[in-house]
Amino acid sequence: MLKPLISLLLLASAVVYAAERPLMASHYAQLLGAGMDVDWARTERGIREFDPLVVRDFQAKGLTHVRIRVAGEPTEARLIHLRKLVEACNQYGVIPIIAYQADEYKNDPSPGNEKEVENWWIAVAHYFAQSSPLLGFDLIDEPAEKLNRSQASLNRVYDKTLRAIHAIDPQRMIFIAPRMRAAPEALSGLKLPPGSQNYVLAQWHIFPWGPLKSNGKYPWTSGTSAEKAAIRARINAAIHWQQKTGHASWVGGWSPGETIKNAPSPSQLAFARFMACELKKAKIPYAINADTQFYDGEEGAWRPALEPLLTAMISPKCEQPGDKPGHHLIKPPAPDGTHETPVGASTVKSTAP
Repeated sequence: MLKPLISLLLLASAVVYAAERPLMASHYAQLLGAGMDVDWARTERGIREFDPLVVRDFQAKGLTHVRIRVAGEPTEARLIHLRKLVEACNQYGVIPIIAYQADEYKNDPSPGNEKEVENWWIAVAHYFAQSSPLLGFDLIDEPAEKLNRSQASLNRVYDKTLRAIHAIDPQRMIFIAPRMRAAPEALSGLKLPPGSQNYVLAQWHIFPWGPLKSNGKYPWTSGTSAEKAAIRARINAAIHWQQKTGHASWVGGWSPGETIKNAPSPSQLAFARFMACELKKAKIPYAINADTQFYDGEEGAWRPALEPLLTAMISPKCEQPGDKPGHHLIKPPAPDGTHETPVGASTVKSTAP
């Protein structure tokens, strides 16, 4: 009961803080903590199954923000639905971030589609102009496709859209992502308005679908020293960019890989713990990809078999100086397919699907 209460108190204090003085990006990033990507406004199923009580379940699990992915035109019906989501987040003490897919622009970064992105956000900015300062705008959820070769177009869209939004809502928190599927190594290519450190943050990705095989090799097997060093190098690229520019950043999505059909493996559990611990050590907030992996919207409940994995991603047991090797490891699935939560939590057993 304490965790939900503490989260609500922190959110309330942030709102009071913002009312007394402008909320700054550095403080906002600290409030984000661990969150989750959600399809509550992106897919027909996500829209249909959404219930405000889902937000309560997320908050009780220890998630402090949600990245609400949305596609399509900003119609009245879509804006009304987004308002419902934002209000539910405010009610249960979860920070909402609206993330636009911008699919047409990704596939065709033409001047016309550049303008469409700007117009989409102008409509959304007007609609939410009086909302809590904790609501964030993620301008393009994952710049990819032809944007990988169109850094100039991407910077142009960001510049015009930032100016348009802040002309409507001067203190709104805005995230912009680099090209190459928001790779941290590409952060240096972003052009940021001078003096924008207070309201503009970077959004980047690392293993959005887990450590997938590339060039015949996996970037994570058993967690070798080389594998860990490669991941730390990517996180350090973001840290160095933050230090150089004075801007805060946020990982908009990472995943341990496909888990719905299979129980998490010891390798996935180790990867999840390592990633979460490294990001927490770097004081970089992050969103887990994605809600449908871990939460059954139709049943309105968390998937029991995946709770150890989710715990490792939200509140991992991280190594501390002087710890004995292996003390932090989560108990892997038992041979009979059952799972148990870490020591100190109530034991939950379930049969793997």
